[in-house]
Amino acid sequence: MAEEIVVRRCVDGDVDALEMTEPPGSGITRNLLRHQTAGSIVYAAAWQNHQPVGTVVLDLASKHTPELKHLFVQEAARGSGVGTALCDWIEDHAARAGFDKLYLGVGIENHGARRLYERLGFRPTGQTTTTTYQYVDDDGQKQWATETDDMFEKMLAA
Repeated sequence: MAEEIVVRRCVDGDVDALEMTEPPGSGITRNLLRHQTAGSIVYAAAWQNHQPVGTVVLDLASKHTPELKHLFVQEAARGSGVGTALCDWIEDHAARAGFDKLYLGVGIENHGARRLYERLGFRPTGQTTTTTYQYVDDDGQKQWATETDDMFEKMLAA
């Protein structure tokens, strides 16, 4: 039987474990922790058997505030409830912070994520955004990508 999924805010002591799940030299964890310290995001991870199995960000400074971003579940943990647990945690955090809506963008071709978000009660807003960004691939090489997302929103419980 799999151990319970525990979701919590990331802290400096999580750096070593979280860096093991990201491309070499990408600095994702350290960058997100810096932004969290500055107050612009909340960075959370799902843990199972004392190992990180997924992460998510609540962006408090985006055009669509608050915005759920960067939901990632380790491939071996997909389909086990980790994504739902991360979304539930972020929704609860946003509601406790006084927000009445939560936004997210989902890639127009990311049908699996779209199904998850719709199942969790997110609905399309009719807005589409296109973003070009740089990232570090699994081999540690910098790459550019352009992503077109449909924006979704969900009313939060008071």
